[in-house]
Amino acid sequence: MPLSYAAQSEDIVAEEQERSEPENRRETNREIIERVLVGDYVIFRRLALKRLRDRLAADDVLQSFCVKALERAHQLRDENAVHGWLRRLFETTLLDHYRASARLNAKTTPLEPGGPPLEEILGESLSVDESEVVEEVLATLRPAYTQIIRQMDLGRDEPSVIASRLHISPNNLAVRLHRARGAFRDALADTPIALQT
Repeated sequence: MPLSYAAQSEDIVAEEQERSEPENRRETNREIIERVLVGDYVIFRRLALKRLRDRLAADDVLQSFCVKALERAHQLRDENAVHGWLRRLFETTLLDHYRASARLNAKTTPLEPGGPPLEEILGESLSVDESEVVEEVLATLRPAYTQIIRQMDLGRDEPSVIASRLHISPNNLAVRLHRARGAFRDALADTPIALQT
């Protein structure tokens, strides 16, 4: 029995969609993460070497980080936040390495006197100059947020002085500061600048 005109046209439309799908489809989380890992591989390797000062350990951490990133690709909720997501995962992988090394060292040899404590190593920043990273992130914020962070967090004035200077109440100042800090935190997390040295 011959197909009706409507059925034939539906088949033609379905075939055209199948042919055009590869061109129009969106990247999957895994593809996005793979692309960023390939593009930023040198940066992550340099950071691992800087933090660990041992090529073999740095390569092990980097491999573990890449595997975790690909295994957890389904956890990425916003493709625009991939840099921040990867940075947090990289930091977690480094912390896991430090903890495993500390456990192994505690079982095999006593701690050497004069070496940096584990807390100091874990607290190290990714950036050589943190003030450069802060300034670059502040430049991306709304001017009102930048102004309030500079005055409250980077300045030395009392909140009451700042509130009177801005002609607002102390409560309003607290609300604005909370919003500004949230915007700063989000901008910092989604910025690959913090990864570059």
